[in-house]
Amino acid sequence: MAAPEHGPGRDQGAPPPPPEDEEIIVPPPVPAGGEEQPRRSILGAVLGRGHVRAANEAVPRRASFSKDMLPPVADHEIELIVKDALSYTCAQTERSPSKSVGNFRFRVLVFPAGSNSSGGSSVSVFVEADPPEGLDPRWVFHNVKYQITVVNWHNYQKSITKSDTWSFCKDGIDRGWHDTVRTADLSRETGWLGPDNSLCIRASCYVRQADSVLPGSGYGGRKETGYVGLKNHGATCYMNGLLQSLFHVGEFRRIVYSIDCDDAPEPAGKADDPLEADLSKGSEGDDSGRVSVIQALQNVFYRLQTSDQAVNCRELMRSFGWDQTDAFTQHDAQELNRILCDRVEEQMKGTPMDGSIKRLFEGEMENYIECIEVDYKSRRNETFYDIQLNIKGEKGQELKNIEDSLRDFTSEEVLEGDNAYEAEGHGKQRARKGIRFLTFPPVLNLQLKRFHFDLEKMDMVKLNSRFEFPKHLDLSSFAPGAGSYVLHAVVVHSGDVNSGHYYAYIRPTLDEGWFKFDDDVVTPCSEYAAVEDNYGGSDLTVWNYFERSPRELASAQTPARPRIQNAYMLVYIRSDCSSEVLKPPNPQLVNSKMVERCEREVTLAEMRRREKMEQQLKIKVKIVFERDLCKMNGFWSHSDIPSDRDLKMGREQMAKDLATEVETLYGIPAEHLACFCLVCRSTPRQVRFALIPQNSPLRQHIPQHSVPHFDPSDPCLTVLIVTVSGYDMNTLKWQAKDPTKKPDDLARWHDEQVMMLVVKYFDVQKRNLVTLGCYCAQATDLIVQMVNDGWVLSRLQKYVDEKEVLPLPEAPAALQWECWEESSKYAAQLKNARASFKSQLFTGDVVIWQLRTTRDGPEEPPPSEVTGDASVPNFPVRNVAEWSAHLANSIDVTVTLHDRRQPLCVDGIISNGHWLPPRPAAIKEATGEAPAADERPEIAALQLSPATFQMPREKEIPMDLRWQANHVARTIAKAFDLPQTDDSILWLFHSTPSSTSEEPFNANAARYEPLTLKELQVSAMYTTTPNSASRLGLHGVTLPFPPGIPPLPVCVRYFDDVVREVGSVVFQVPASGTVRDILAEATKKCPPNLNLSTPFRLMEVVDSRIHKVCPPEMPVQNLFCFNKANLLYHCLRVESVGRNEENKHVVEIYHCDRQSLQAFGQPMLLPLMSGEKGAAIKTLCKEKLRLSDVEFRSWRLMRVGDSGRTPVKDEEAWGIDFNIDTEFCLEHVHPNPLNALSRHTRFNKPLKITRASANS
Repeated sequence: MAAPEHGPGRDQGAPPPPPEDEEIIVPPPVPAGGEEQPRRSILGAVLGRGHVRAANEAVPRRASFSKDMLPPVADHEIELIVKDALSYTCAQTERSPSKSVGNFRFRVLVFPAGSNSSGGSSVSVFVEADPPEGLDPRWVFHNVKYQITVVNWHNYQKSITKSDTWSFCKDGIDRGWHDTVRTADLSRETGWLGPDNSLCIRASCYVRQADSVLPGSGYGGRKETGYVGLKNHGATCYMNGLLQSLFHVGEFRRIVYSIDCDDAPEPAGKADDPLEADLSKGSEGDDSGRVSVIQALQNVFYRLQTSDQAVNCRELMRSFGWDQTDAFTQHDAQELNRILCDRVEEQMKGTPMDGSIKRLFEGEMENYIECIEVDYKSRRNETFYDIQLNIKGEKGQELKNIEDSLRDFTSEEVLEGDNAYEAEGHGKQRARKGIRFLTFPPVLNLQLKRFHFDLEKMDMVKLNSRFEFPKHLDLSSFAPGAGSYVLHAVVVHSGDVNSGHYYAYIRPTLDEGWFKFDDDVVTPCSEYAAVEDNYGGSDLTVWNYFERSPRELASAQTPARPRIQNAYMLVYIRSDCSSEVLKPPNPQLVNSKMVERCEREVTLAEMRRREKMEQQLKIKVKIVFERDLCKMNGFWSHSDIPSDRDLKMGREQMAKDLATEVETLYGIPAEHLACFCLVCRSTPRQVRFALIPQNSPLRQHIPQHSVPHFDPSDPCLTVLIVTVSGYDMNTLKWQAKDPTKKPDDLARWHDEQVMMLVVKYFDVQKRNLVTLGCYCAQATDLIVQMVNDGWVLSRLQKYVDEKEVLPLPEAPAALQWECWEESSKYAAQLKNARASFKSQLFTGDVVIWQLRTTRDGPEEPPPSEVTGDASVPNFPVRNVAEWSAHLANSIDVTVTLHDRRQPLCVDGIISNGHWLPPRPAAIKEATGEAPAADERPEIAALQLSPATFQMPREKEIPMDLRWQANHVARTIAKAFDLPQTDDSILWLFHSTPSSTSEEPFNANAARYEPLTLKELQVSAMYTTTPNSASRLGLHGVTLPFPPGIPPLPVCVRYFDDVVREVGSVVFQVPASGTVRDILAEATKKCPPNLNLSTPFRLMEVVDSRIHKVCPPEMPVQNLFCFNKANLLYHCLRVESVGRNEENKHVVEIYHCDRQSLQAFGQPMLLPLMSGEKGAAIKTLCKEKLRLSDVEFRSWRLMRVGDSGRTPVKDEEAWGIDFNIDTEFCLEHVHPNPLNALSRHTRFNKPLKITRASANS
């Protein structure tokens, strides 16, 4: 028998002394037929706090603690009474009848006289699993918590209770303890034996989950079950469960297979393939370019049908347009189901399969309103892909099963009283409102609404209450001719509202059993595990009630734990067509072209897999010759070096083996060549070529992860092969001028005596930097030797002939040369050409030769002086150092020019009257043009604004980081053809002026001239490297006055009665003026087409709350925007004073994000009268903002106080039920999904599947 090595439980000793009111004085027990004997030590009078009584002293004892006072045996508990326990011998057993908790059947196994392991010294008790018939031989019940108690008949608080947790399986079928009560203490006097010398054992079990299968080390899903799973790529279990349920609907799989897709994927790139770097590691070969959703889904389904290994979904996720954050963000499985079906249906438009998804999943329902007293009816039909069923009714009642929930879904509501229906031509009428099902689809998806918003907690909660669903569902009472449905799949969510895990139970065909699909593991399971175990509810847990007093036990209830794993999605198949719907399709017959493509991809995947295995033992060696280096111009880096060919070499092979391989391939004797590999120097940090000793293994030269030239996706060695002098650089043939001269033996290269340098030449006039090749020389030779021996001129002649550089003067001896070392990219240091190599250089260094600039003619300007016109500076280039500085400071700046009338945009919110994320249809209706697919929500919201302004214009302008701010402004003005007048002065910002509180960087006159574009780049927190793909962005706006110059400039924004910004105007007011002056000027400059009535009121809105409604006499200097340089953001709001505000209290109502509870958008002022009901306030808000009933239904009017937010009830009266100074907010979802409140929070990231591009 299995037993813990050390007891997990604890023996329950003597209890604490009971209260005096529960004690009675009883004489000591007297054995039958004998005189009174001295009390035995086991009944010694050591009670409570150590008080010792005399042997003949009466002992207080709680007679009420006898076994009879124990509660009845619970549903998860067994009581075994072993009669005549003293008659048993060692190792003799007794078993109790079995009991089931869920489908875990167990019994008590007891050795009354002890087991062999205990030597008969103690009673041994175990819980033994008794599995029901039909379970898989590899059955296991994970983490069963069990408790065993040997009950003391006289005082149950002395009972010995032990508990532990164990996963019961065939090889671990029992668990318990060999040492409980000493067999020597078994007697009626001690209380361990009761009537008939009986021993009492109680055992209980808490089972978290039904049976599962314990897969062994050689377990294979395809071999064991015929199915394979899907890999989890972070938090994609919800997607895996959904895909498995869709895959096993054979008709859906056939539809997906039937669609012809273009084999050519979109080119993979950083912009199009956000998962390439993070999700392609270890893939099966699906890390190619991005394909359409249909093609990716076909690939996944085909692999699920044919592969022997778990399938990954990286390609499918890339087709969704997901990035790494999406992979690690758990979303709702039903939401993904809807979006995925929509996208699949979109890509099927115009194909022969168009409409097939609807025929499979779409049902129809009717929304009706029928008047009771007149003959008037209103009906509207709607289609559905799934039905969302309540677990808890609208009135808070628990719904028990699907039938109850469907009746709740279709229950009628009577509209009467104030809520009576406005019937056309009949006025207000009593009416019945409800929903009727018209048809149900062949595949019925039911979503159980377990995630529920709790108004008391003001948060989402998960409902774990018990909700039953049948294996056969009869829907004939809910729709005519609906018939019956059979349960096909159960998608389970285990966890709470913030985290959890999804998996699916599926019966692929009606003739098969159930299988559990848990990511990449597929196992058979019982029907109970798939169905009844996922009803939810709660389970009784084990608890040590033997410590409690009878008084406590009388009122105590057995504790229970909620079942956090329960059904979330159910898939039913109509019985009369189940065989056709579930029949697996033959992909070869459905679409042979797709099969050919998928098989081709499988072959490529296998090749990639083998390559990755090879990488563990071999290393790719990129062979580079001088001719390859000479193909590159300019300041090239290690990543630019082309290779002649790639070799696969063993990591343990020596460098001489590589030389031998090169000899075999190119015919160059190994002793005539030397190998150099890229290494990273630490001081200074440079990537340069270094000699590989002949007897060193290649693994020693493999770059480490931290060096710049290491590519984790393609680790390799870049090896430069340098031949002895006499070999032609291009043909690699021996062509020595002196045939009698023997080639040097480079195999004996000594790095301290011989040096190899990479040599370049810079043409100052053509500003071209070419590579001449590799030069080998003695370390003690002078650097100028390579010029004097004619090597530089001979190598340069090729570029002169190809006109890449200008011809040199005809008198070579008169040439004056300068030698520079390329210390880093875009940096060069002048070297003394008359010094030796080893005094200034190392092997692998890059040297650059150039002709010294002539000094004939007029004196050249100093290096700090610039040339060119007054508007754009032009820095001279007279040597390679100045050329490198020019390249390092060249940058393409993306400049966006804004209209000063562009509406205010705070955190992506533009006051345009639209409170939902901008839809393409709405934008096209308003502007006549559909938005671009990659357009940001802010731009889309601008297009819906009622204000008149010019949309932002964008241009990419080449600039120099050494330019000052005035040069930048002039260049931008010239690029956009801006007039150079006093009425058009350019203000420059790092971001949109009307969307940021930052000041214009040309606001401070003291810093205007010395501020350079490089300083702007640093201040903008850009991390661009010079001449890289990164870009610097600037924003500009023209205003009729320079920034930071008095008098006070202000921006007034006009808002209409619907709280929309309809226009704006910029003007100046005296710093000594008042708000009355601003209102007068705003009234004067208000465009007539805005149709705003006067008088106006002026207010300041800060952080989406009204900072102050400014009285006319308020000095301008007291305004919040006073001395704020960015007047377009720190602006003033002007609106008409409402005519209905007389004798009313004007109340601010602001907008609040439901998730972050932060204010956003523009608040509104609403006039209210004392006693105004909550329902009326809501109606006023809806009418004020012109919201539809559907849109406003998801909004909540909240009362804001010190204790938090409280929903306003319809019957509550303002000024009566709550204070007149109460603040209000409208709580709803932020309309911009990329707002700052959510963009940094992965839990708030919206689920999306991007629409396919035109060529996919």
